[in-house]
Amino acid sequence: NMKKSYHKGMEQGLAEGREKGRAEGRAEGRAEGLEEGRAEGRAEGRAEGLEEGRAKGSKEAALAVAEKMKSKGYSDEDVAEMTGLNLEDITGLS
Repeated sequence: NMKKSYHKGMEQGLAEGREKGRAEGRAEGRAEGLEEGRAEGRAEGRAEGLEEGRAKGSKEAALAVAEKMKSKGYSDEDVAEMTGLNLEDITGLS
């Protein structure tokens, strides 16, 4: 009878321990997943921001060159061909 009680208690303890372990494991997994997701999101955001900044800087440089070309008498079509800008961007320049 004592053995049965011992085994029943052992089984109950194991079951409770497993459940508690699963719950802790899920919580840890969620926390790790959230942190990993945040880190990936920050990295993607930085990469996108850098790319946008580079694109903006390239366009600003092309516009500066286009302004100089127009001031030297180049046609809008020549400026577009040489800078890669579209005619709408160029006709808006002074």
